Amino acid sequence: MNEQLWTTFKMVAEVGSLSQASRSLNLSQSAVTQHIHQLEQYYQCSLFVRTSQGVHLTEAGEILYRYVNDLLHIAHESREAIIRSRSSRPQSLSIGASFTIAEYFLPEILPQYCKIHSQCSVSVMMANSRAVFEQVLHKQCDVGLIESTLHHPQIAVQPFFSDCLQVIVGKNHAWFDREHISLEEFAQEPLFIREPGSGTRSALEEALKIVNMDIQQLNVRLVLATTQAIKSMVKQGFGISVLSPLVITPEEDSVFHQLEIKGLTILRNFSIITHHDVLPSHINPFIHLVLESSSRINARLYGLKRS
Repeated sequence: MNEQLWTTFKMVAEVGSLSQASRSLNLSQSAVTQHIHQLEQYYQCSLFVRTSQGVHLTEAGEILYRYVNDLLHIAHESREAIIRSRSSRPQSLSIGASFTIAEYFLPEILPQYCKIHSQCSVSVMMANSRAVFEQVLHKQCDVGLIESTLHHPQIAVQPFFSDCLQVIVGKNHAWFDREHISLEEFAQEPLFIREPGSGTRSALEEALKIVNMDIQQLNVRLVLATTQAIKSMVKQGFGISVLSPLVITPEEDSVFHQLEIKGLTILRNFSIITHHDVLPSHINPFIHLVLESSSRINARLYGLKRS
């Protein structure tokens, strides 16, 4: 049904004159008459009684008039919703991601997203979790994927994955054949860790707080900005690190070994973060894909490493 027909009907009903309605609507009187005729054909009844004093609503016209405002409102809302939907289809998507997520999660997700949204240009900015959080807060990217628990009134946080960090040693290390170490042994061994602000380091710091310890009580020998740099150092056998099992590929199982620390559990949550001012329709397709993929990635990566 043409929205203009209801607009014309409403105006005629309220002014009681075809000529006055035509002037108010900036239409010819014949156009107004035609609109009313089309409505009467559609409803198969007369909507107005024409007299020398003007036009008056029939009983059927009175019924239609009670609904016409709702009809116009629904027509307007549906039209606007469709316009918003078309205009909000992402032509570009900027993602801020922590190093671990960018290197080990996004390669599982982005090919599928790009296949579904082939017209959308995607850019990924890699940084530690604190830096990604700041990027989202200042609207420098559309959505962030981080490993830390950070909060701000303008930021929405949605957890999507969790893992348990473990001690990683190289094949030349004395602990390569062990399954567990004590907290005391861990504190004394040369340690390579990530920089402040990284999700991996934050998870370690939070776990140490629970056992009344801090980073200063560990034998930190090197602070490095990337997981790959840490793995390269650990591979040489000169020290250890605390990393996610996710970062050890199947090809590296013979090069690295994972151990648990008795009395210390290092949990880490991955979260999707968005700014409250960012339109949900712009980023929802990507977020839905992340949520759908997380359980599959968990089963594939963790199952593979524990099989």
